[in-house]
Amino acid sequence: MSKSEPGKTNPTQLPGLVGTRAVLVYSLIGTVFALILLSMGMGGSIGDRIIGAVFTMLNSFWLPAIYLIGSLGIGRIARRWAGARSTRWVIELGIGLTITLSLTHGLGVLGVLNPISAWIITGIGCLFVGFDLRAHTSQLNASIGRVTISIAGIGFVIGSVLVVAMSLNPPGVLWDSEFGGYDAMSYHLQLPREWFEMGRIWPSEHNVYSFLPGYFEGAYLHFGYLAGAPKTAADGLSGFLVNDARVLMSTQLFSALLVIVSACAARSVARRAIELYLPDADLEDRYPGLCARVLMVGTPWIVVVGSLAYNEMGVVLLGIGALAVAMDRDVSGSVRAIGAALLVGGACSVKPTALFLLGPWVGVVLLSTIPIRRWGKVIALGMLVGFLTLLPWLVRNEMATGNPVFPQLASVFGDGHWSDAQHAIYAGAHRFDGSITDRLMMLFVPDPDGTVHVSRYRGLTNLQWGLTPWIGLLGCVVLLAQQRTRRLGLVLAGAIALPILSWMMLTHLQSRFLVPMTPILIGAGVLGLASLPSATLERGLIGAISMVSIGWTILIATSQSSGNPFMLVDLGAGVFTGEVEVGDAPWTATLDTIAEPGETIYLLGDATPIYVRSPVLYNTVYDRWIIEEAIEAHPNDPSLWTQTLREQGIDLVVVSFSELGRFANSGWLPGSIEPAMLNEWIKTLGEPIYVWTFPNTPEPIRAAFRISK
Repeated sequence: MSKSEPGKTNPTQLPGLVGTRAVLVYSLIGTVFALILLSMGMGGSIGDRIIGAVFTMLNSFWLPAIYLIGSLGIGRIARRWAGARSTRWVIELGIGLTITLSLTHGLGVLGVLNPISAWIITGIGCLFVGFDLRAHTSQLNASIGRVTISIAGIGFVIGSVLVVAMSLNPPGVLWDSEFGGYDAMSYHLQLPREWFEMGRIWPSEHNVYSFLPGYFEGAYLHFGYLAGAPKTAADGLSGFLVNDARVLMSTQLFSALLVIVSACAARSVARRAIELYLPDADLEDRYPGLCARVLMVGTPWIVVVGSLAYNEMGVVLLGIGALAVAMDRDVSGSVRAIGAALLVGGACSVKPTALFLLGPWVGVVLLSTIPIRRWGKVIALGMLVGFLTLLPWLVRNEMATGNPVFPQLASVFGDGHWSDAQHAIYAGAHRFDGSITDRLMMLFVPDPDGTVHVSRYRGLTNLQWGLTPWIGLLGCVVLLAQQRTRRLGLVLAGAIALPILSWMMLTHLQSRFLVPMTPILIGAGVLGLASLPSATLERGLIGAISMVSIGWTILIATSQSSGNPFMLVDLGAGVFTGEVEVGDAPWTATLDTIAEPGETIYLLGDATPIYVRSPVLYNTVYDRWIIEEAIEAHPNDPSLWTQTLREQGIDLVVVSFSELGRFANSGWLPGSIEPAMLNEWIKTLGEPIYVWTFPNTPEPIRAAFRISK
């Protein structure tokens, strides 16, 4: 039975604006909202910010855009098995992206990824899109459908503008919950920079995160070759930072682009899910699909990871593709098992935690559509394809360290180049010590030991989840409460429960780790809304959800950087390298200024050298510290440590007191590094050439010492 109510005014739609007029109105709304955002807070004039934003888009956006277009073209290989026309583009894009990421990684490991091979991969994909442009255009039109003005549509436009605007800030500015994007600065961006400089993707013993698959970071390396950037400039500046940081900014715009694409994909998959699971629903009802789209851009965590050079959005998009494959019974179970496993394997190659935070819910949806007697074959096929997808990474790690999943499972595959003490420190920093009850409570109850919001609210109650998880859970309740949808409700409840259980048992309980669940949470919520018997109630709720979710996301976003989230949009990354002079310069800009050409810089404690000119040495807290060799050579005489560092070619030592203190308080310092002895050694270095302090206090954050003279 249809829920349509002819003759009644839709409370969430402005009548009379359809097609071209609606597009013009949306464009006007998006433009006005962008201007409002760029006028907020301190910084340059709105004119300068507009110029900076437009320039960054023109300079950098084309790199991720053609990479994604090329991936869509390569995904043409899957069309025969892609199922329903409405979700075909989602599946083709997901499989194409998985293949493209794998090719980038494989060529990078072999050392033959270069401007020619990078352009061949992307160029062939773009040509395939061009040859099949009519089919792609037709499918795009079918996916978009009739364009009308609605609250959910306005919310999508505003959310899309917001995530793009936030991504126009140089890395290191946002977000508070990510401590300025620390993970991006220390490895998501730093590793491709190092691979670019050495001409190969390969693990590095000074950065443990290089032993992760790194397929998404490989895409950033691919961007560098597409852009024709030099490995380093004459002054030591990274090729990622030349040409107004073209490559660096393209990485964040890649995440933002994936947010928008994921939102559109979520809409297509939601409409297909309603068609498959709610056959008595009104198929002309566009609003549940619009709700899926606006919830994607209206989830604050999505905007956070979608405006940083993080890898979560790759997992989210591939997860949506895997969901589209898993649920569509128009394709045989074996073929769907292969496709879903390929996409889940691709997601794991982007971020390994997808194995237990995305894989379980995809598996539940897939198995729910297949007779139990065939589960064995389907599971075996899926495991084989998933293993083969991950095999290049496993072989790479085995060759590099003797442990294919280093630093995990050391007791099974060996310690690699680490000591038992290093493994103990790493394991202690990546686990949660508590009972099952404690872990379950952390999903909903604040951690009393947390010092900031992100460490206190480590589950679904983190404000950066917004409405999304609660809409998903309520959607399950609505489906379970109705006889006709009870089985669907049970499937979705299981699909949500399994990854939450995995999060509780296999991680150190961080709210952001649950982001791979976003597609299934949105799917459950949308199906619950679509099952409501009243069209008026459904559309009214969708309008309210759209307004609240987008409004809440805007509030969180615009509160960043003390209410000045766009302060550096006009100045760009040059602020951090010293190319653009500002009054209160970041420490990297000052360091790049005081370091003489050709001097080797050693960052002691800091592991975020993306803006520091080469040559620069550093290590993560878990890896062997560079200074440990000096300590082991002269354990009782700190005055001799400096000579050992000189022999290693180090000219300048930058000591991060704040990071060393944090590591000491956390119990992460190696046993050979005693804070008291380290302080004795620092006293022997003489007067620092520069000291960075906290505002309004003489307490030092870090200090630079020249030891070569």
